[in-house]
Amino acid sequence: MQRGHAGIVAIVYVILAAISVVAVDLRLVLIPTATAVLALIAGGFVVFRPLKTGVVLPWPVQSDTADEPPVIVINGEPCPLRGYEQDLVVAVRVRRLAELLGCCLLAGASLYFILAREIGGEAGSQIGGFEAEIICMCGLVVLLTSLRWFTERRFLRLSRIALGSILATDPGFIRQGLTYQFFDQQGERRGGRGPLSNAGDNLVLVLYWPSDADVNTVHGAFAFHKFHVGLLPGRRKVSVAAGAEG
Repeated sequence: MQRGHAGIVAIVYVILAAISVVAVDLRLVLIPTATAVLALIAGGFVVFRPLKTGVVLPWPVQSDTADEPPVIVINGEPCPLRGYEQDLVVAVRVRRLAELLGCCLLAGASLYFILAREIGGEAGSQIGGFEAEIICMCGLVVLLTSLRWFTERRFLRLSRIALGSILATDPGFIRQGLTYQFFDQQGERRGGRGPLSNAGDNLVLVLYWPSDADVNTVHGAFAFHKFHVGLLPGRRKVSVAAGAEG
């Protein structure tokens, strides 16, 4: 997902916060930030409405010449090959709604108290430099959290799902990472890097834009959505678009 957007937003926010501190008026940063937070969270529900959805992918059949079926693990779930056709069912559900609710409450409370003081003509109490820094840092965290939510929802709406093979893993500084490859709709090989959601996985779910398959990510990179996989016998003619409602 586009991390560049978060960087640009963070830079603009820091500049705006610096101006508000110099001007000794936090309203210059809090009002646009609170408005943007509420708009991003509401926009996430609008741009992709279902809170849970399902996607069905065809699953390969075990070859008769194979002595022992390979053990395939996706998101910690074993997915064995069988001698008959199966479907891989991917369920996508929203999580961490309480965190989004907290962001909405903080943004709404900030707007309410600021606007109430404006309408009532009350003079704001003096805030020290340390308190102003804490408020600005909290505002940035809330803003980036709401932006992450909106970005994930928009990405889900525009993306398709494919199976990706893990080429390499690395321990990472905070979280294990992986290098992966997959094939898009045209059969072209693509790839990228992302977080490893489960140490035992040997396949990953890759979400990519059909219009530009180089824009892709793995299921472990989503903060506000959880992926579950399972196998069902038989093949169903269901759209593999990530935006298909379950």
